[in-house]
Amino acid sequence: MKKVAFVAPTFPVLSETFIRTEIDSLKACGHKVCVMTFHKHLSAHKFNYPTYEIGQFFSLKFITKISPRKLYQCIRFVRCQKALPKRSLFFHSIKLASQLAQLNVDHVHAHFAQHTTSHSIAAAKLIGISCSFVGHGHDIYEFPFDVPLKLKSSDFVVAVCNDMKEDLIKLSRDNIKLLHCGVRTSLFKPQSKLKHDKIRLVFVGRLVEPKGVTYLLQSLQGLCAKYPIVLDIVGDGELSTELKQQASTLGIASYVNFLGPKEPSWIQENLPQYDCLVAPFCIAESGLVDTGPLVLKEAMAVGLPVITTKIMGCKEIVTPGTGLMVNQKDVTALAQAIERFVCLPEEKRIQMGLQARRNVEQNFDAIKQARTLSGWIEGTAH
Repeated sequence: MKKVAFVAPTFPVLSETFIRTEIDSLKACGHKVCVMTFHKHLSAHKFNYPTYEIGQFFSLKFITKISPRKLYQCIRFVRCQKALPKRSLFFHSIKLASQLAQLNVDHVHAHFAQHTTSHSIAAAKLIGISCSFVGHGHDIYEFPFDVPLKLKSSDFVVAVCNDMKEDLIKLSRDNIKLLHCGVRTSLFKPQSKLKHDKIRLVFVGRLVEPKGVTYLLQSLQGLCAKYPIVLDIVGDGELSTELKQQASTLGIASYVNFLGPKEPSWIQENLPQYDCLVAPFCIAESGLVDTGPLVLKEAMAVGLPVITTKIMGCKEIVTPGTGLMVNQKDVTALAQAIERFVCLPEEKRIQMGLQARRNVEQNFDAIKQARTLSGWIEGTAH
C-alpha cells in the first residue's frame, strides 16, 4: 500500500482533531503515514507516527536527481498560481520534495486549500507522485486562493459536504470526491448517565462568529428561569470575554458555565454525561462557515441528540429523529427548539440519542471513511 504524507499548516491543533482522526484511521487501514507541517508543536511526539517540520532536513543530492520534465511541471504550476510569492513557494516545495523522496512517500494528502496544498502539489510534481487535498471552510469560502488551479493540478480533491462538492464541481468536474470527516466510534461511545435534576446542554467549539454562540445565549434568556436548564460552553476564542459579558447582561450567567478548551480525551469522557449538544452554526459576515462539523458527529456517536442549524454539512449529518434543526441566526426558532427538546419525555430523548449513534455508525465511522480514502489513493495513476 502507498505510504502517505499528510501536510498541515500546524500540527497538532486542538480544534483540528479531524486531521488526527483521518491519519489514525488511514494507518489502521494498513498505510504507512507521516505528517509534514510548517509548525510542529511539542505534543506531536505523543502520536505513533512521525511528524516533520518542512525543511527540517534536506539532501543536496536530491537537486541533481530532478528530471527536466518534472522541474518544468513544477515551475509551470508555481508560475500559474497568484496567491503566494513564487520564489518562496518554489524553494519551500523543493525542501518538501526532498523530504518526501527521502521518506519514500508515494502520495501526499494536504489539508486546507491554501499554502499547504500549493506546496504539496509543487513538491509532488518534482518527484512524480500523486497528490490530493481536502477543502474545509475558510479555505474555500472565506479566503479561496487559486482554487481552480489547485483542483486542476491534483489527482483528486475531497469535499467534506455535498454543498461544497457542488460548488467545486462548478470549477472542475473531473476529480471532486465527497467524504465527510469521520468519527472514531470506538473512542466516542455512549455511557451510562449519572442522575441529574437538570437538563444539561453543552456547546463545544471555538468561540468565534460562525459558531453562533451569541444566538444560543439570547435563546436561553427566556428559558433558564422556566426550565431546569444549565449550559456548559467548552472552548475558547476571540469572543470569549464578549460572550461572558453577554451572559451577564442577559441575566443568565448563573446558568452558563464557560469551561475553556479541553483535550479530546476530556470530550470523550464527559460528553456522554450531557443531554443535548446545541450548535447554532451560522455563516459569518466574511463568508466563513462550518462545512461539516465533526463535533455534531462526536456528540451523536456518544448518544446525544443535537440541536443545530440548516447550513452546509449540518443538514447532511442530522437526520429526522436524531435531533432538531432551525434556520441560522433565528433566536426565536432556536429557543423553541430547545424548549421542545426540554419538554420531551426522558425516554424520547434517550431514543433520539440511540438513533443518533446508529446514524454515525452507519454513515460517519472513521475507519469506513478511511477505507474509501484509501481506495482513492491506491487508485491514482502515479
